Amino acid sequence: MSLFPLSLLEPSRVLPHPPKPMKASLSSDASEKRILIDADQISKFPDNVLVRILSTLATEDAIKTGVLKKRWQHLWKRVPYLHFDMLIDMLKEATLDEEAITKVLHSHNGQLKGCSINHYAQLCKDPNNVLKTWIQFLVHEKETKALSLSNCHGDGTRSNQLLLSPGLFSHPNFETLFLYRYGFKSAEAFNNCHNLRILKLETIYAEVDVFNQVLASCPSLKVLVLHDVMWLKYKSASLKIHNKMLKLLHVSSVYVDCIDVSAPLLDIFSSYCLPLDGESDVTEKSPKLLFDNRDMDFNRVNMHYNISNQAQETERIGHEFVVSKDAKYLQRIRTLAVFVNVTNLKQVKMLRQLLSACNGTLKVLHILFQLQEENLSKEEGETSTDGTQNKMWDEGKLFPNAEFRVESVSLVDFTAWNEAHFAIASRFITEGTVTKKMRIM
Repeated sequence: MSLFPLSLLEPSRVLPHPPKPMKASLSSDASEKRILIDADQISKFPDNVLVRILSTLATEDAIKTGVLKKRWQHLWKRVPYLHFDMLIDMLKEATLDEEAITKVLHSHNGQLKGCSINHYAQLCKDPNNVLKTWIQFLVHEKETKALSLSNCHGDGTRSNQLLLSPGLFSHPNFETLFLYRYGFKSAEAFNNCHNLRILKLETIYAEVDVFNQVLASCPSLKVLVLHDVMWLKYKSASLKIHNKMLKLLHVSSVYVDCIDVSAPLLDIFSSYCLPLDGESDVTEKSPKLLFDNRDMDFNRVNMHYNISNQAQETERIGHEFVVSKDAKYLQRIRTLAVFVNVTNLKQVKMLRQLLSACNGTLKVLHILFQLQEENLSKEEGETSTDGTQNKMWDEGKLFPNAEFRVESVSLVDFTAWNEAHFAIASRFITEGTVTKKMRIM
């Protein structure tokens, strides 16, 4: 079960092509009559349907529909997601300041599942107090499940410092937090954050000890993304990630000497770090990844994914995230290793989705086939050894993303008599996906 549409939290992902604002009056009578007729027709729908329609619009445009009919004046206040972007309004030469955002937030009177605010700290009179007020209201009063805060300008070491109250992100209903371009001096705002399940910190500046305290305060995380995080002092640093619930972990950073990972349920792990001395060490204890006993240097692979294990989950929160637009870091992955049962339709679909999300060219792809597949529990309609299996490989291209290419492919534990193994090997060749070499092991 998905918490909510994750991609709605990214400021640039709400509407790739925002609709033109609705106008209260138009230049011609004919145009005005057409709009009024459309409003009358749409107004025949019940309120819950109209709210769903408004949910597809940018917040600014949803509010403007209040001029259509009296009935519409308050409908926008019930949309489940709100998005504010000061950058877009600056380009439009419109006004969207902290007072306007605060007013809209307090006017909303429905259940608010998610809110994203893309702001400029220098445009706020007291940016830290404004952020604290927004977070307090959204997390503790509106009981929002998801929040994304992005600073459009400055660096996290100065103008974007977050000085928040202890336990500000702690609330039983608050589950997802995205933060972009801020600095942390302490981890107090994350005190007792047993509620958080998804945490994405991007371009965040802090001491490594502060990061370690943040992660230790969030024991229920299932998805953790630390993208382009930076230690304030350029000294040797060891990042400690010990979590019993974690399903997906991504770490990219500079000046980190060691990443100490202990996550018994981890299915998806990716990293690329730049250490001070040119060498980094990943200490990893995640038995479900199943790669530590293979003839493979763990530190040389950017991303490991146990598709077979993730496919058995009722809630595939890790897979949903990694193939969504929120996992933008996937486009920087160059070496990928997957563990998969290619006789299982569900897992083949997940593999297709993953490779489709990889834009550009991978340097190395390792596919580790699951052994003793005939002894595994079969899900009805998912695994087949008859004609259904052949049909599975005949339906469309294995790699629907025409831009996807891989320089080198390794097929590990390949079985010659297994039709699915042979089929995937031939697809790499016939679809022109492999550009240099293929190894069968």
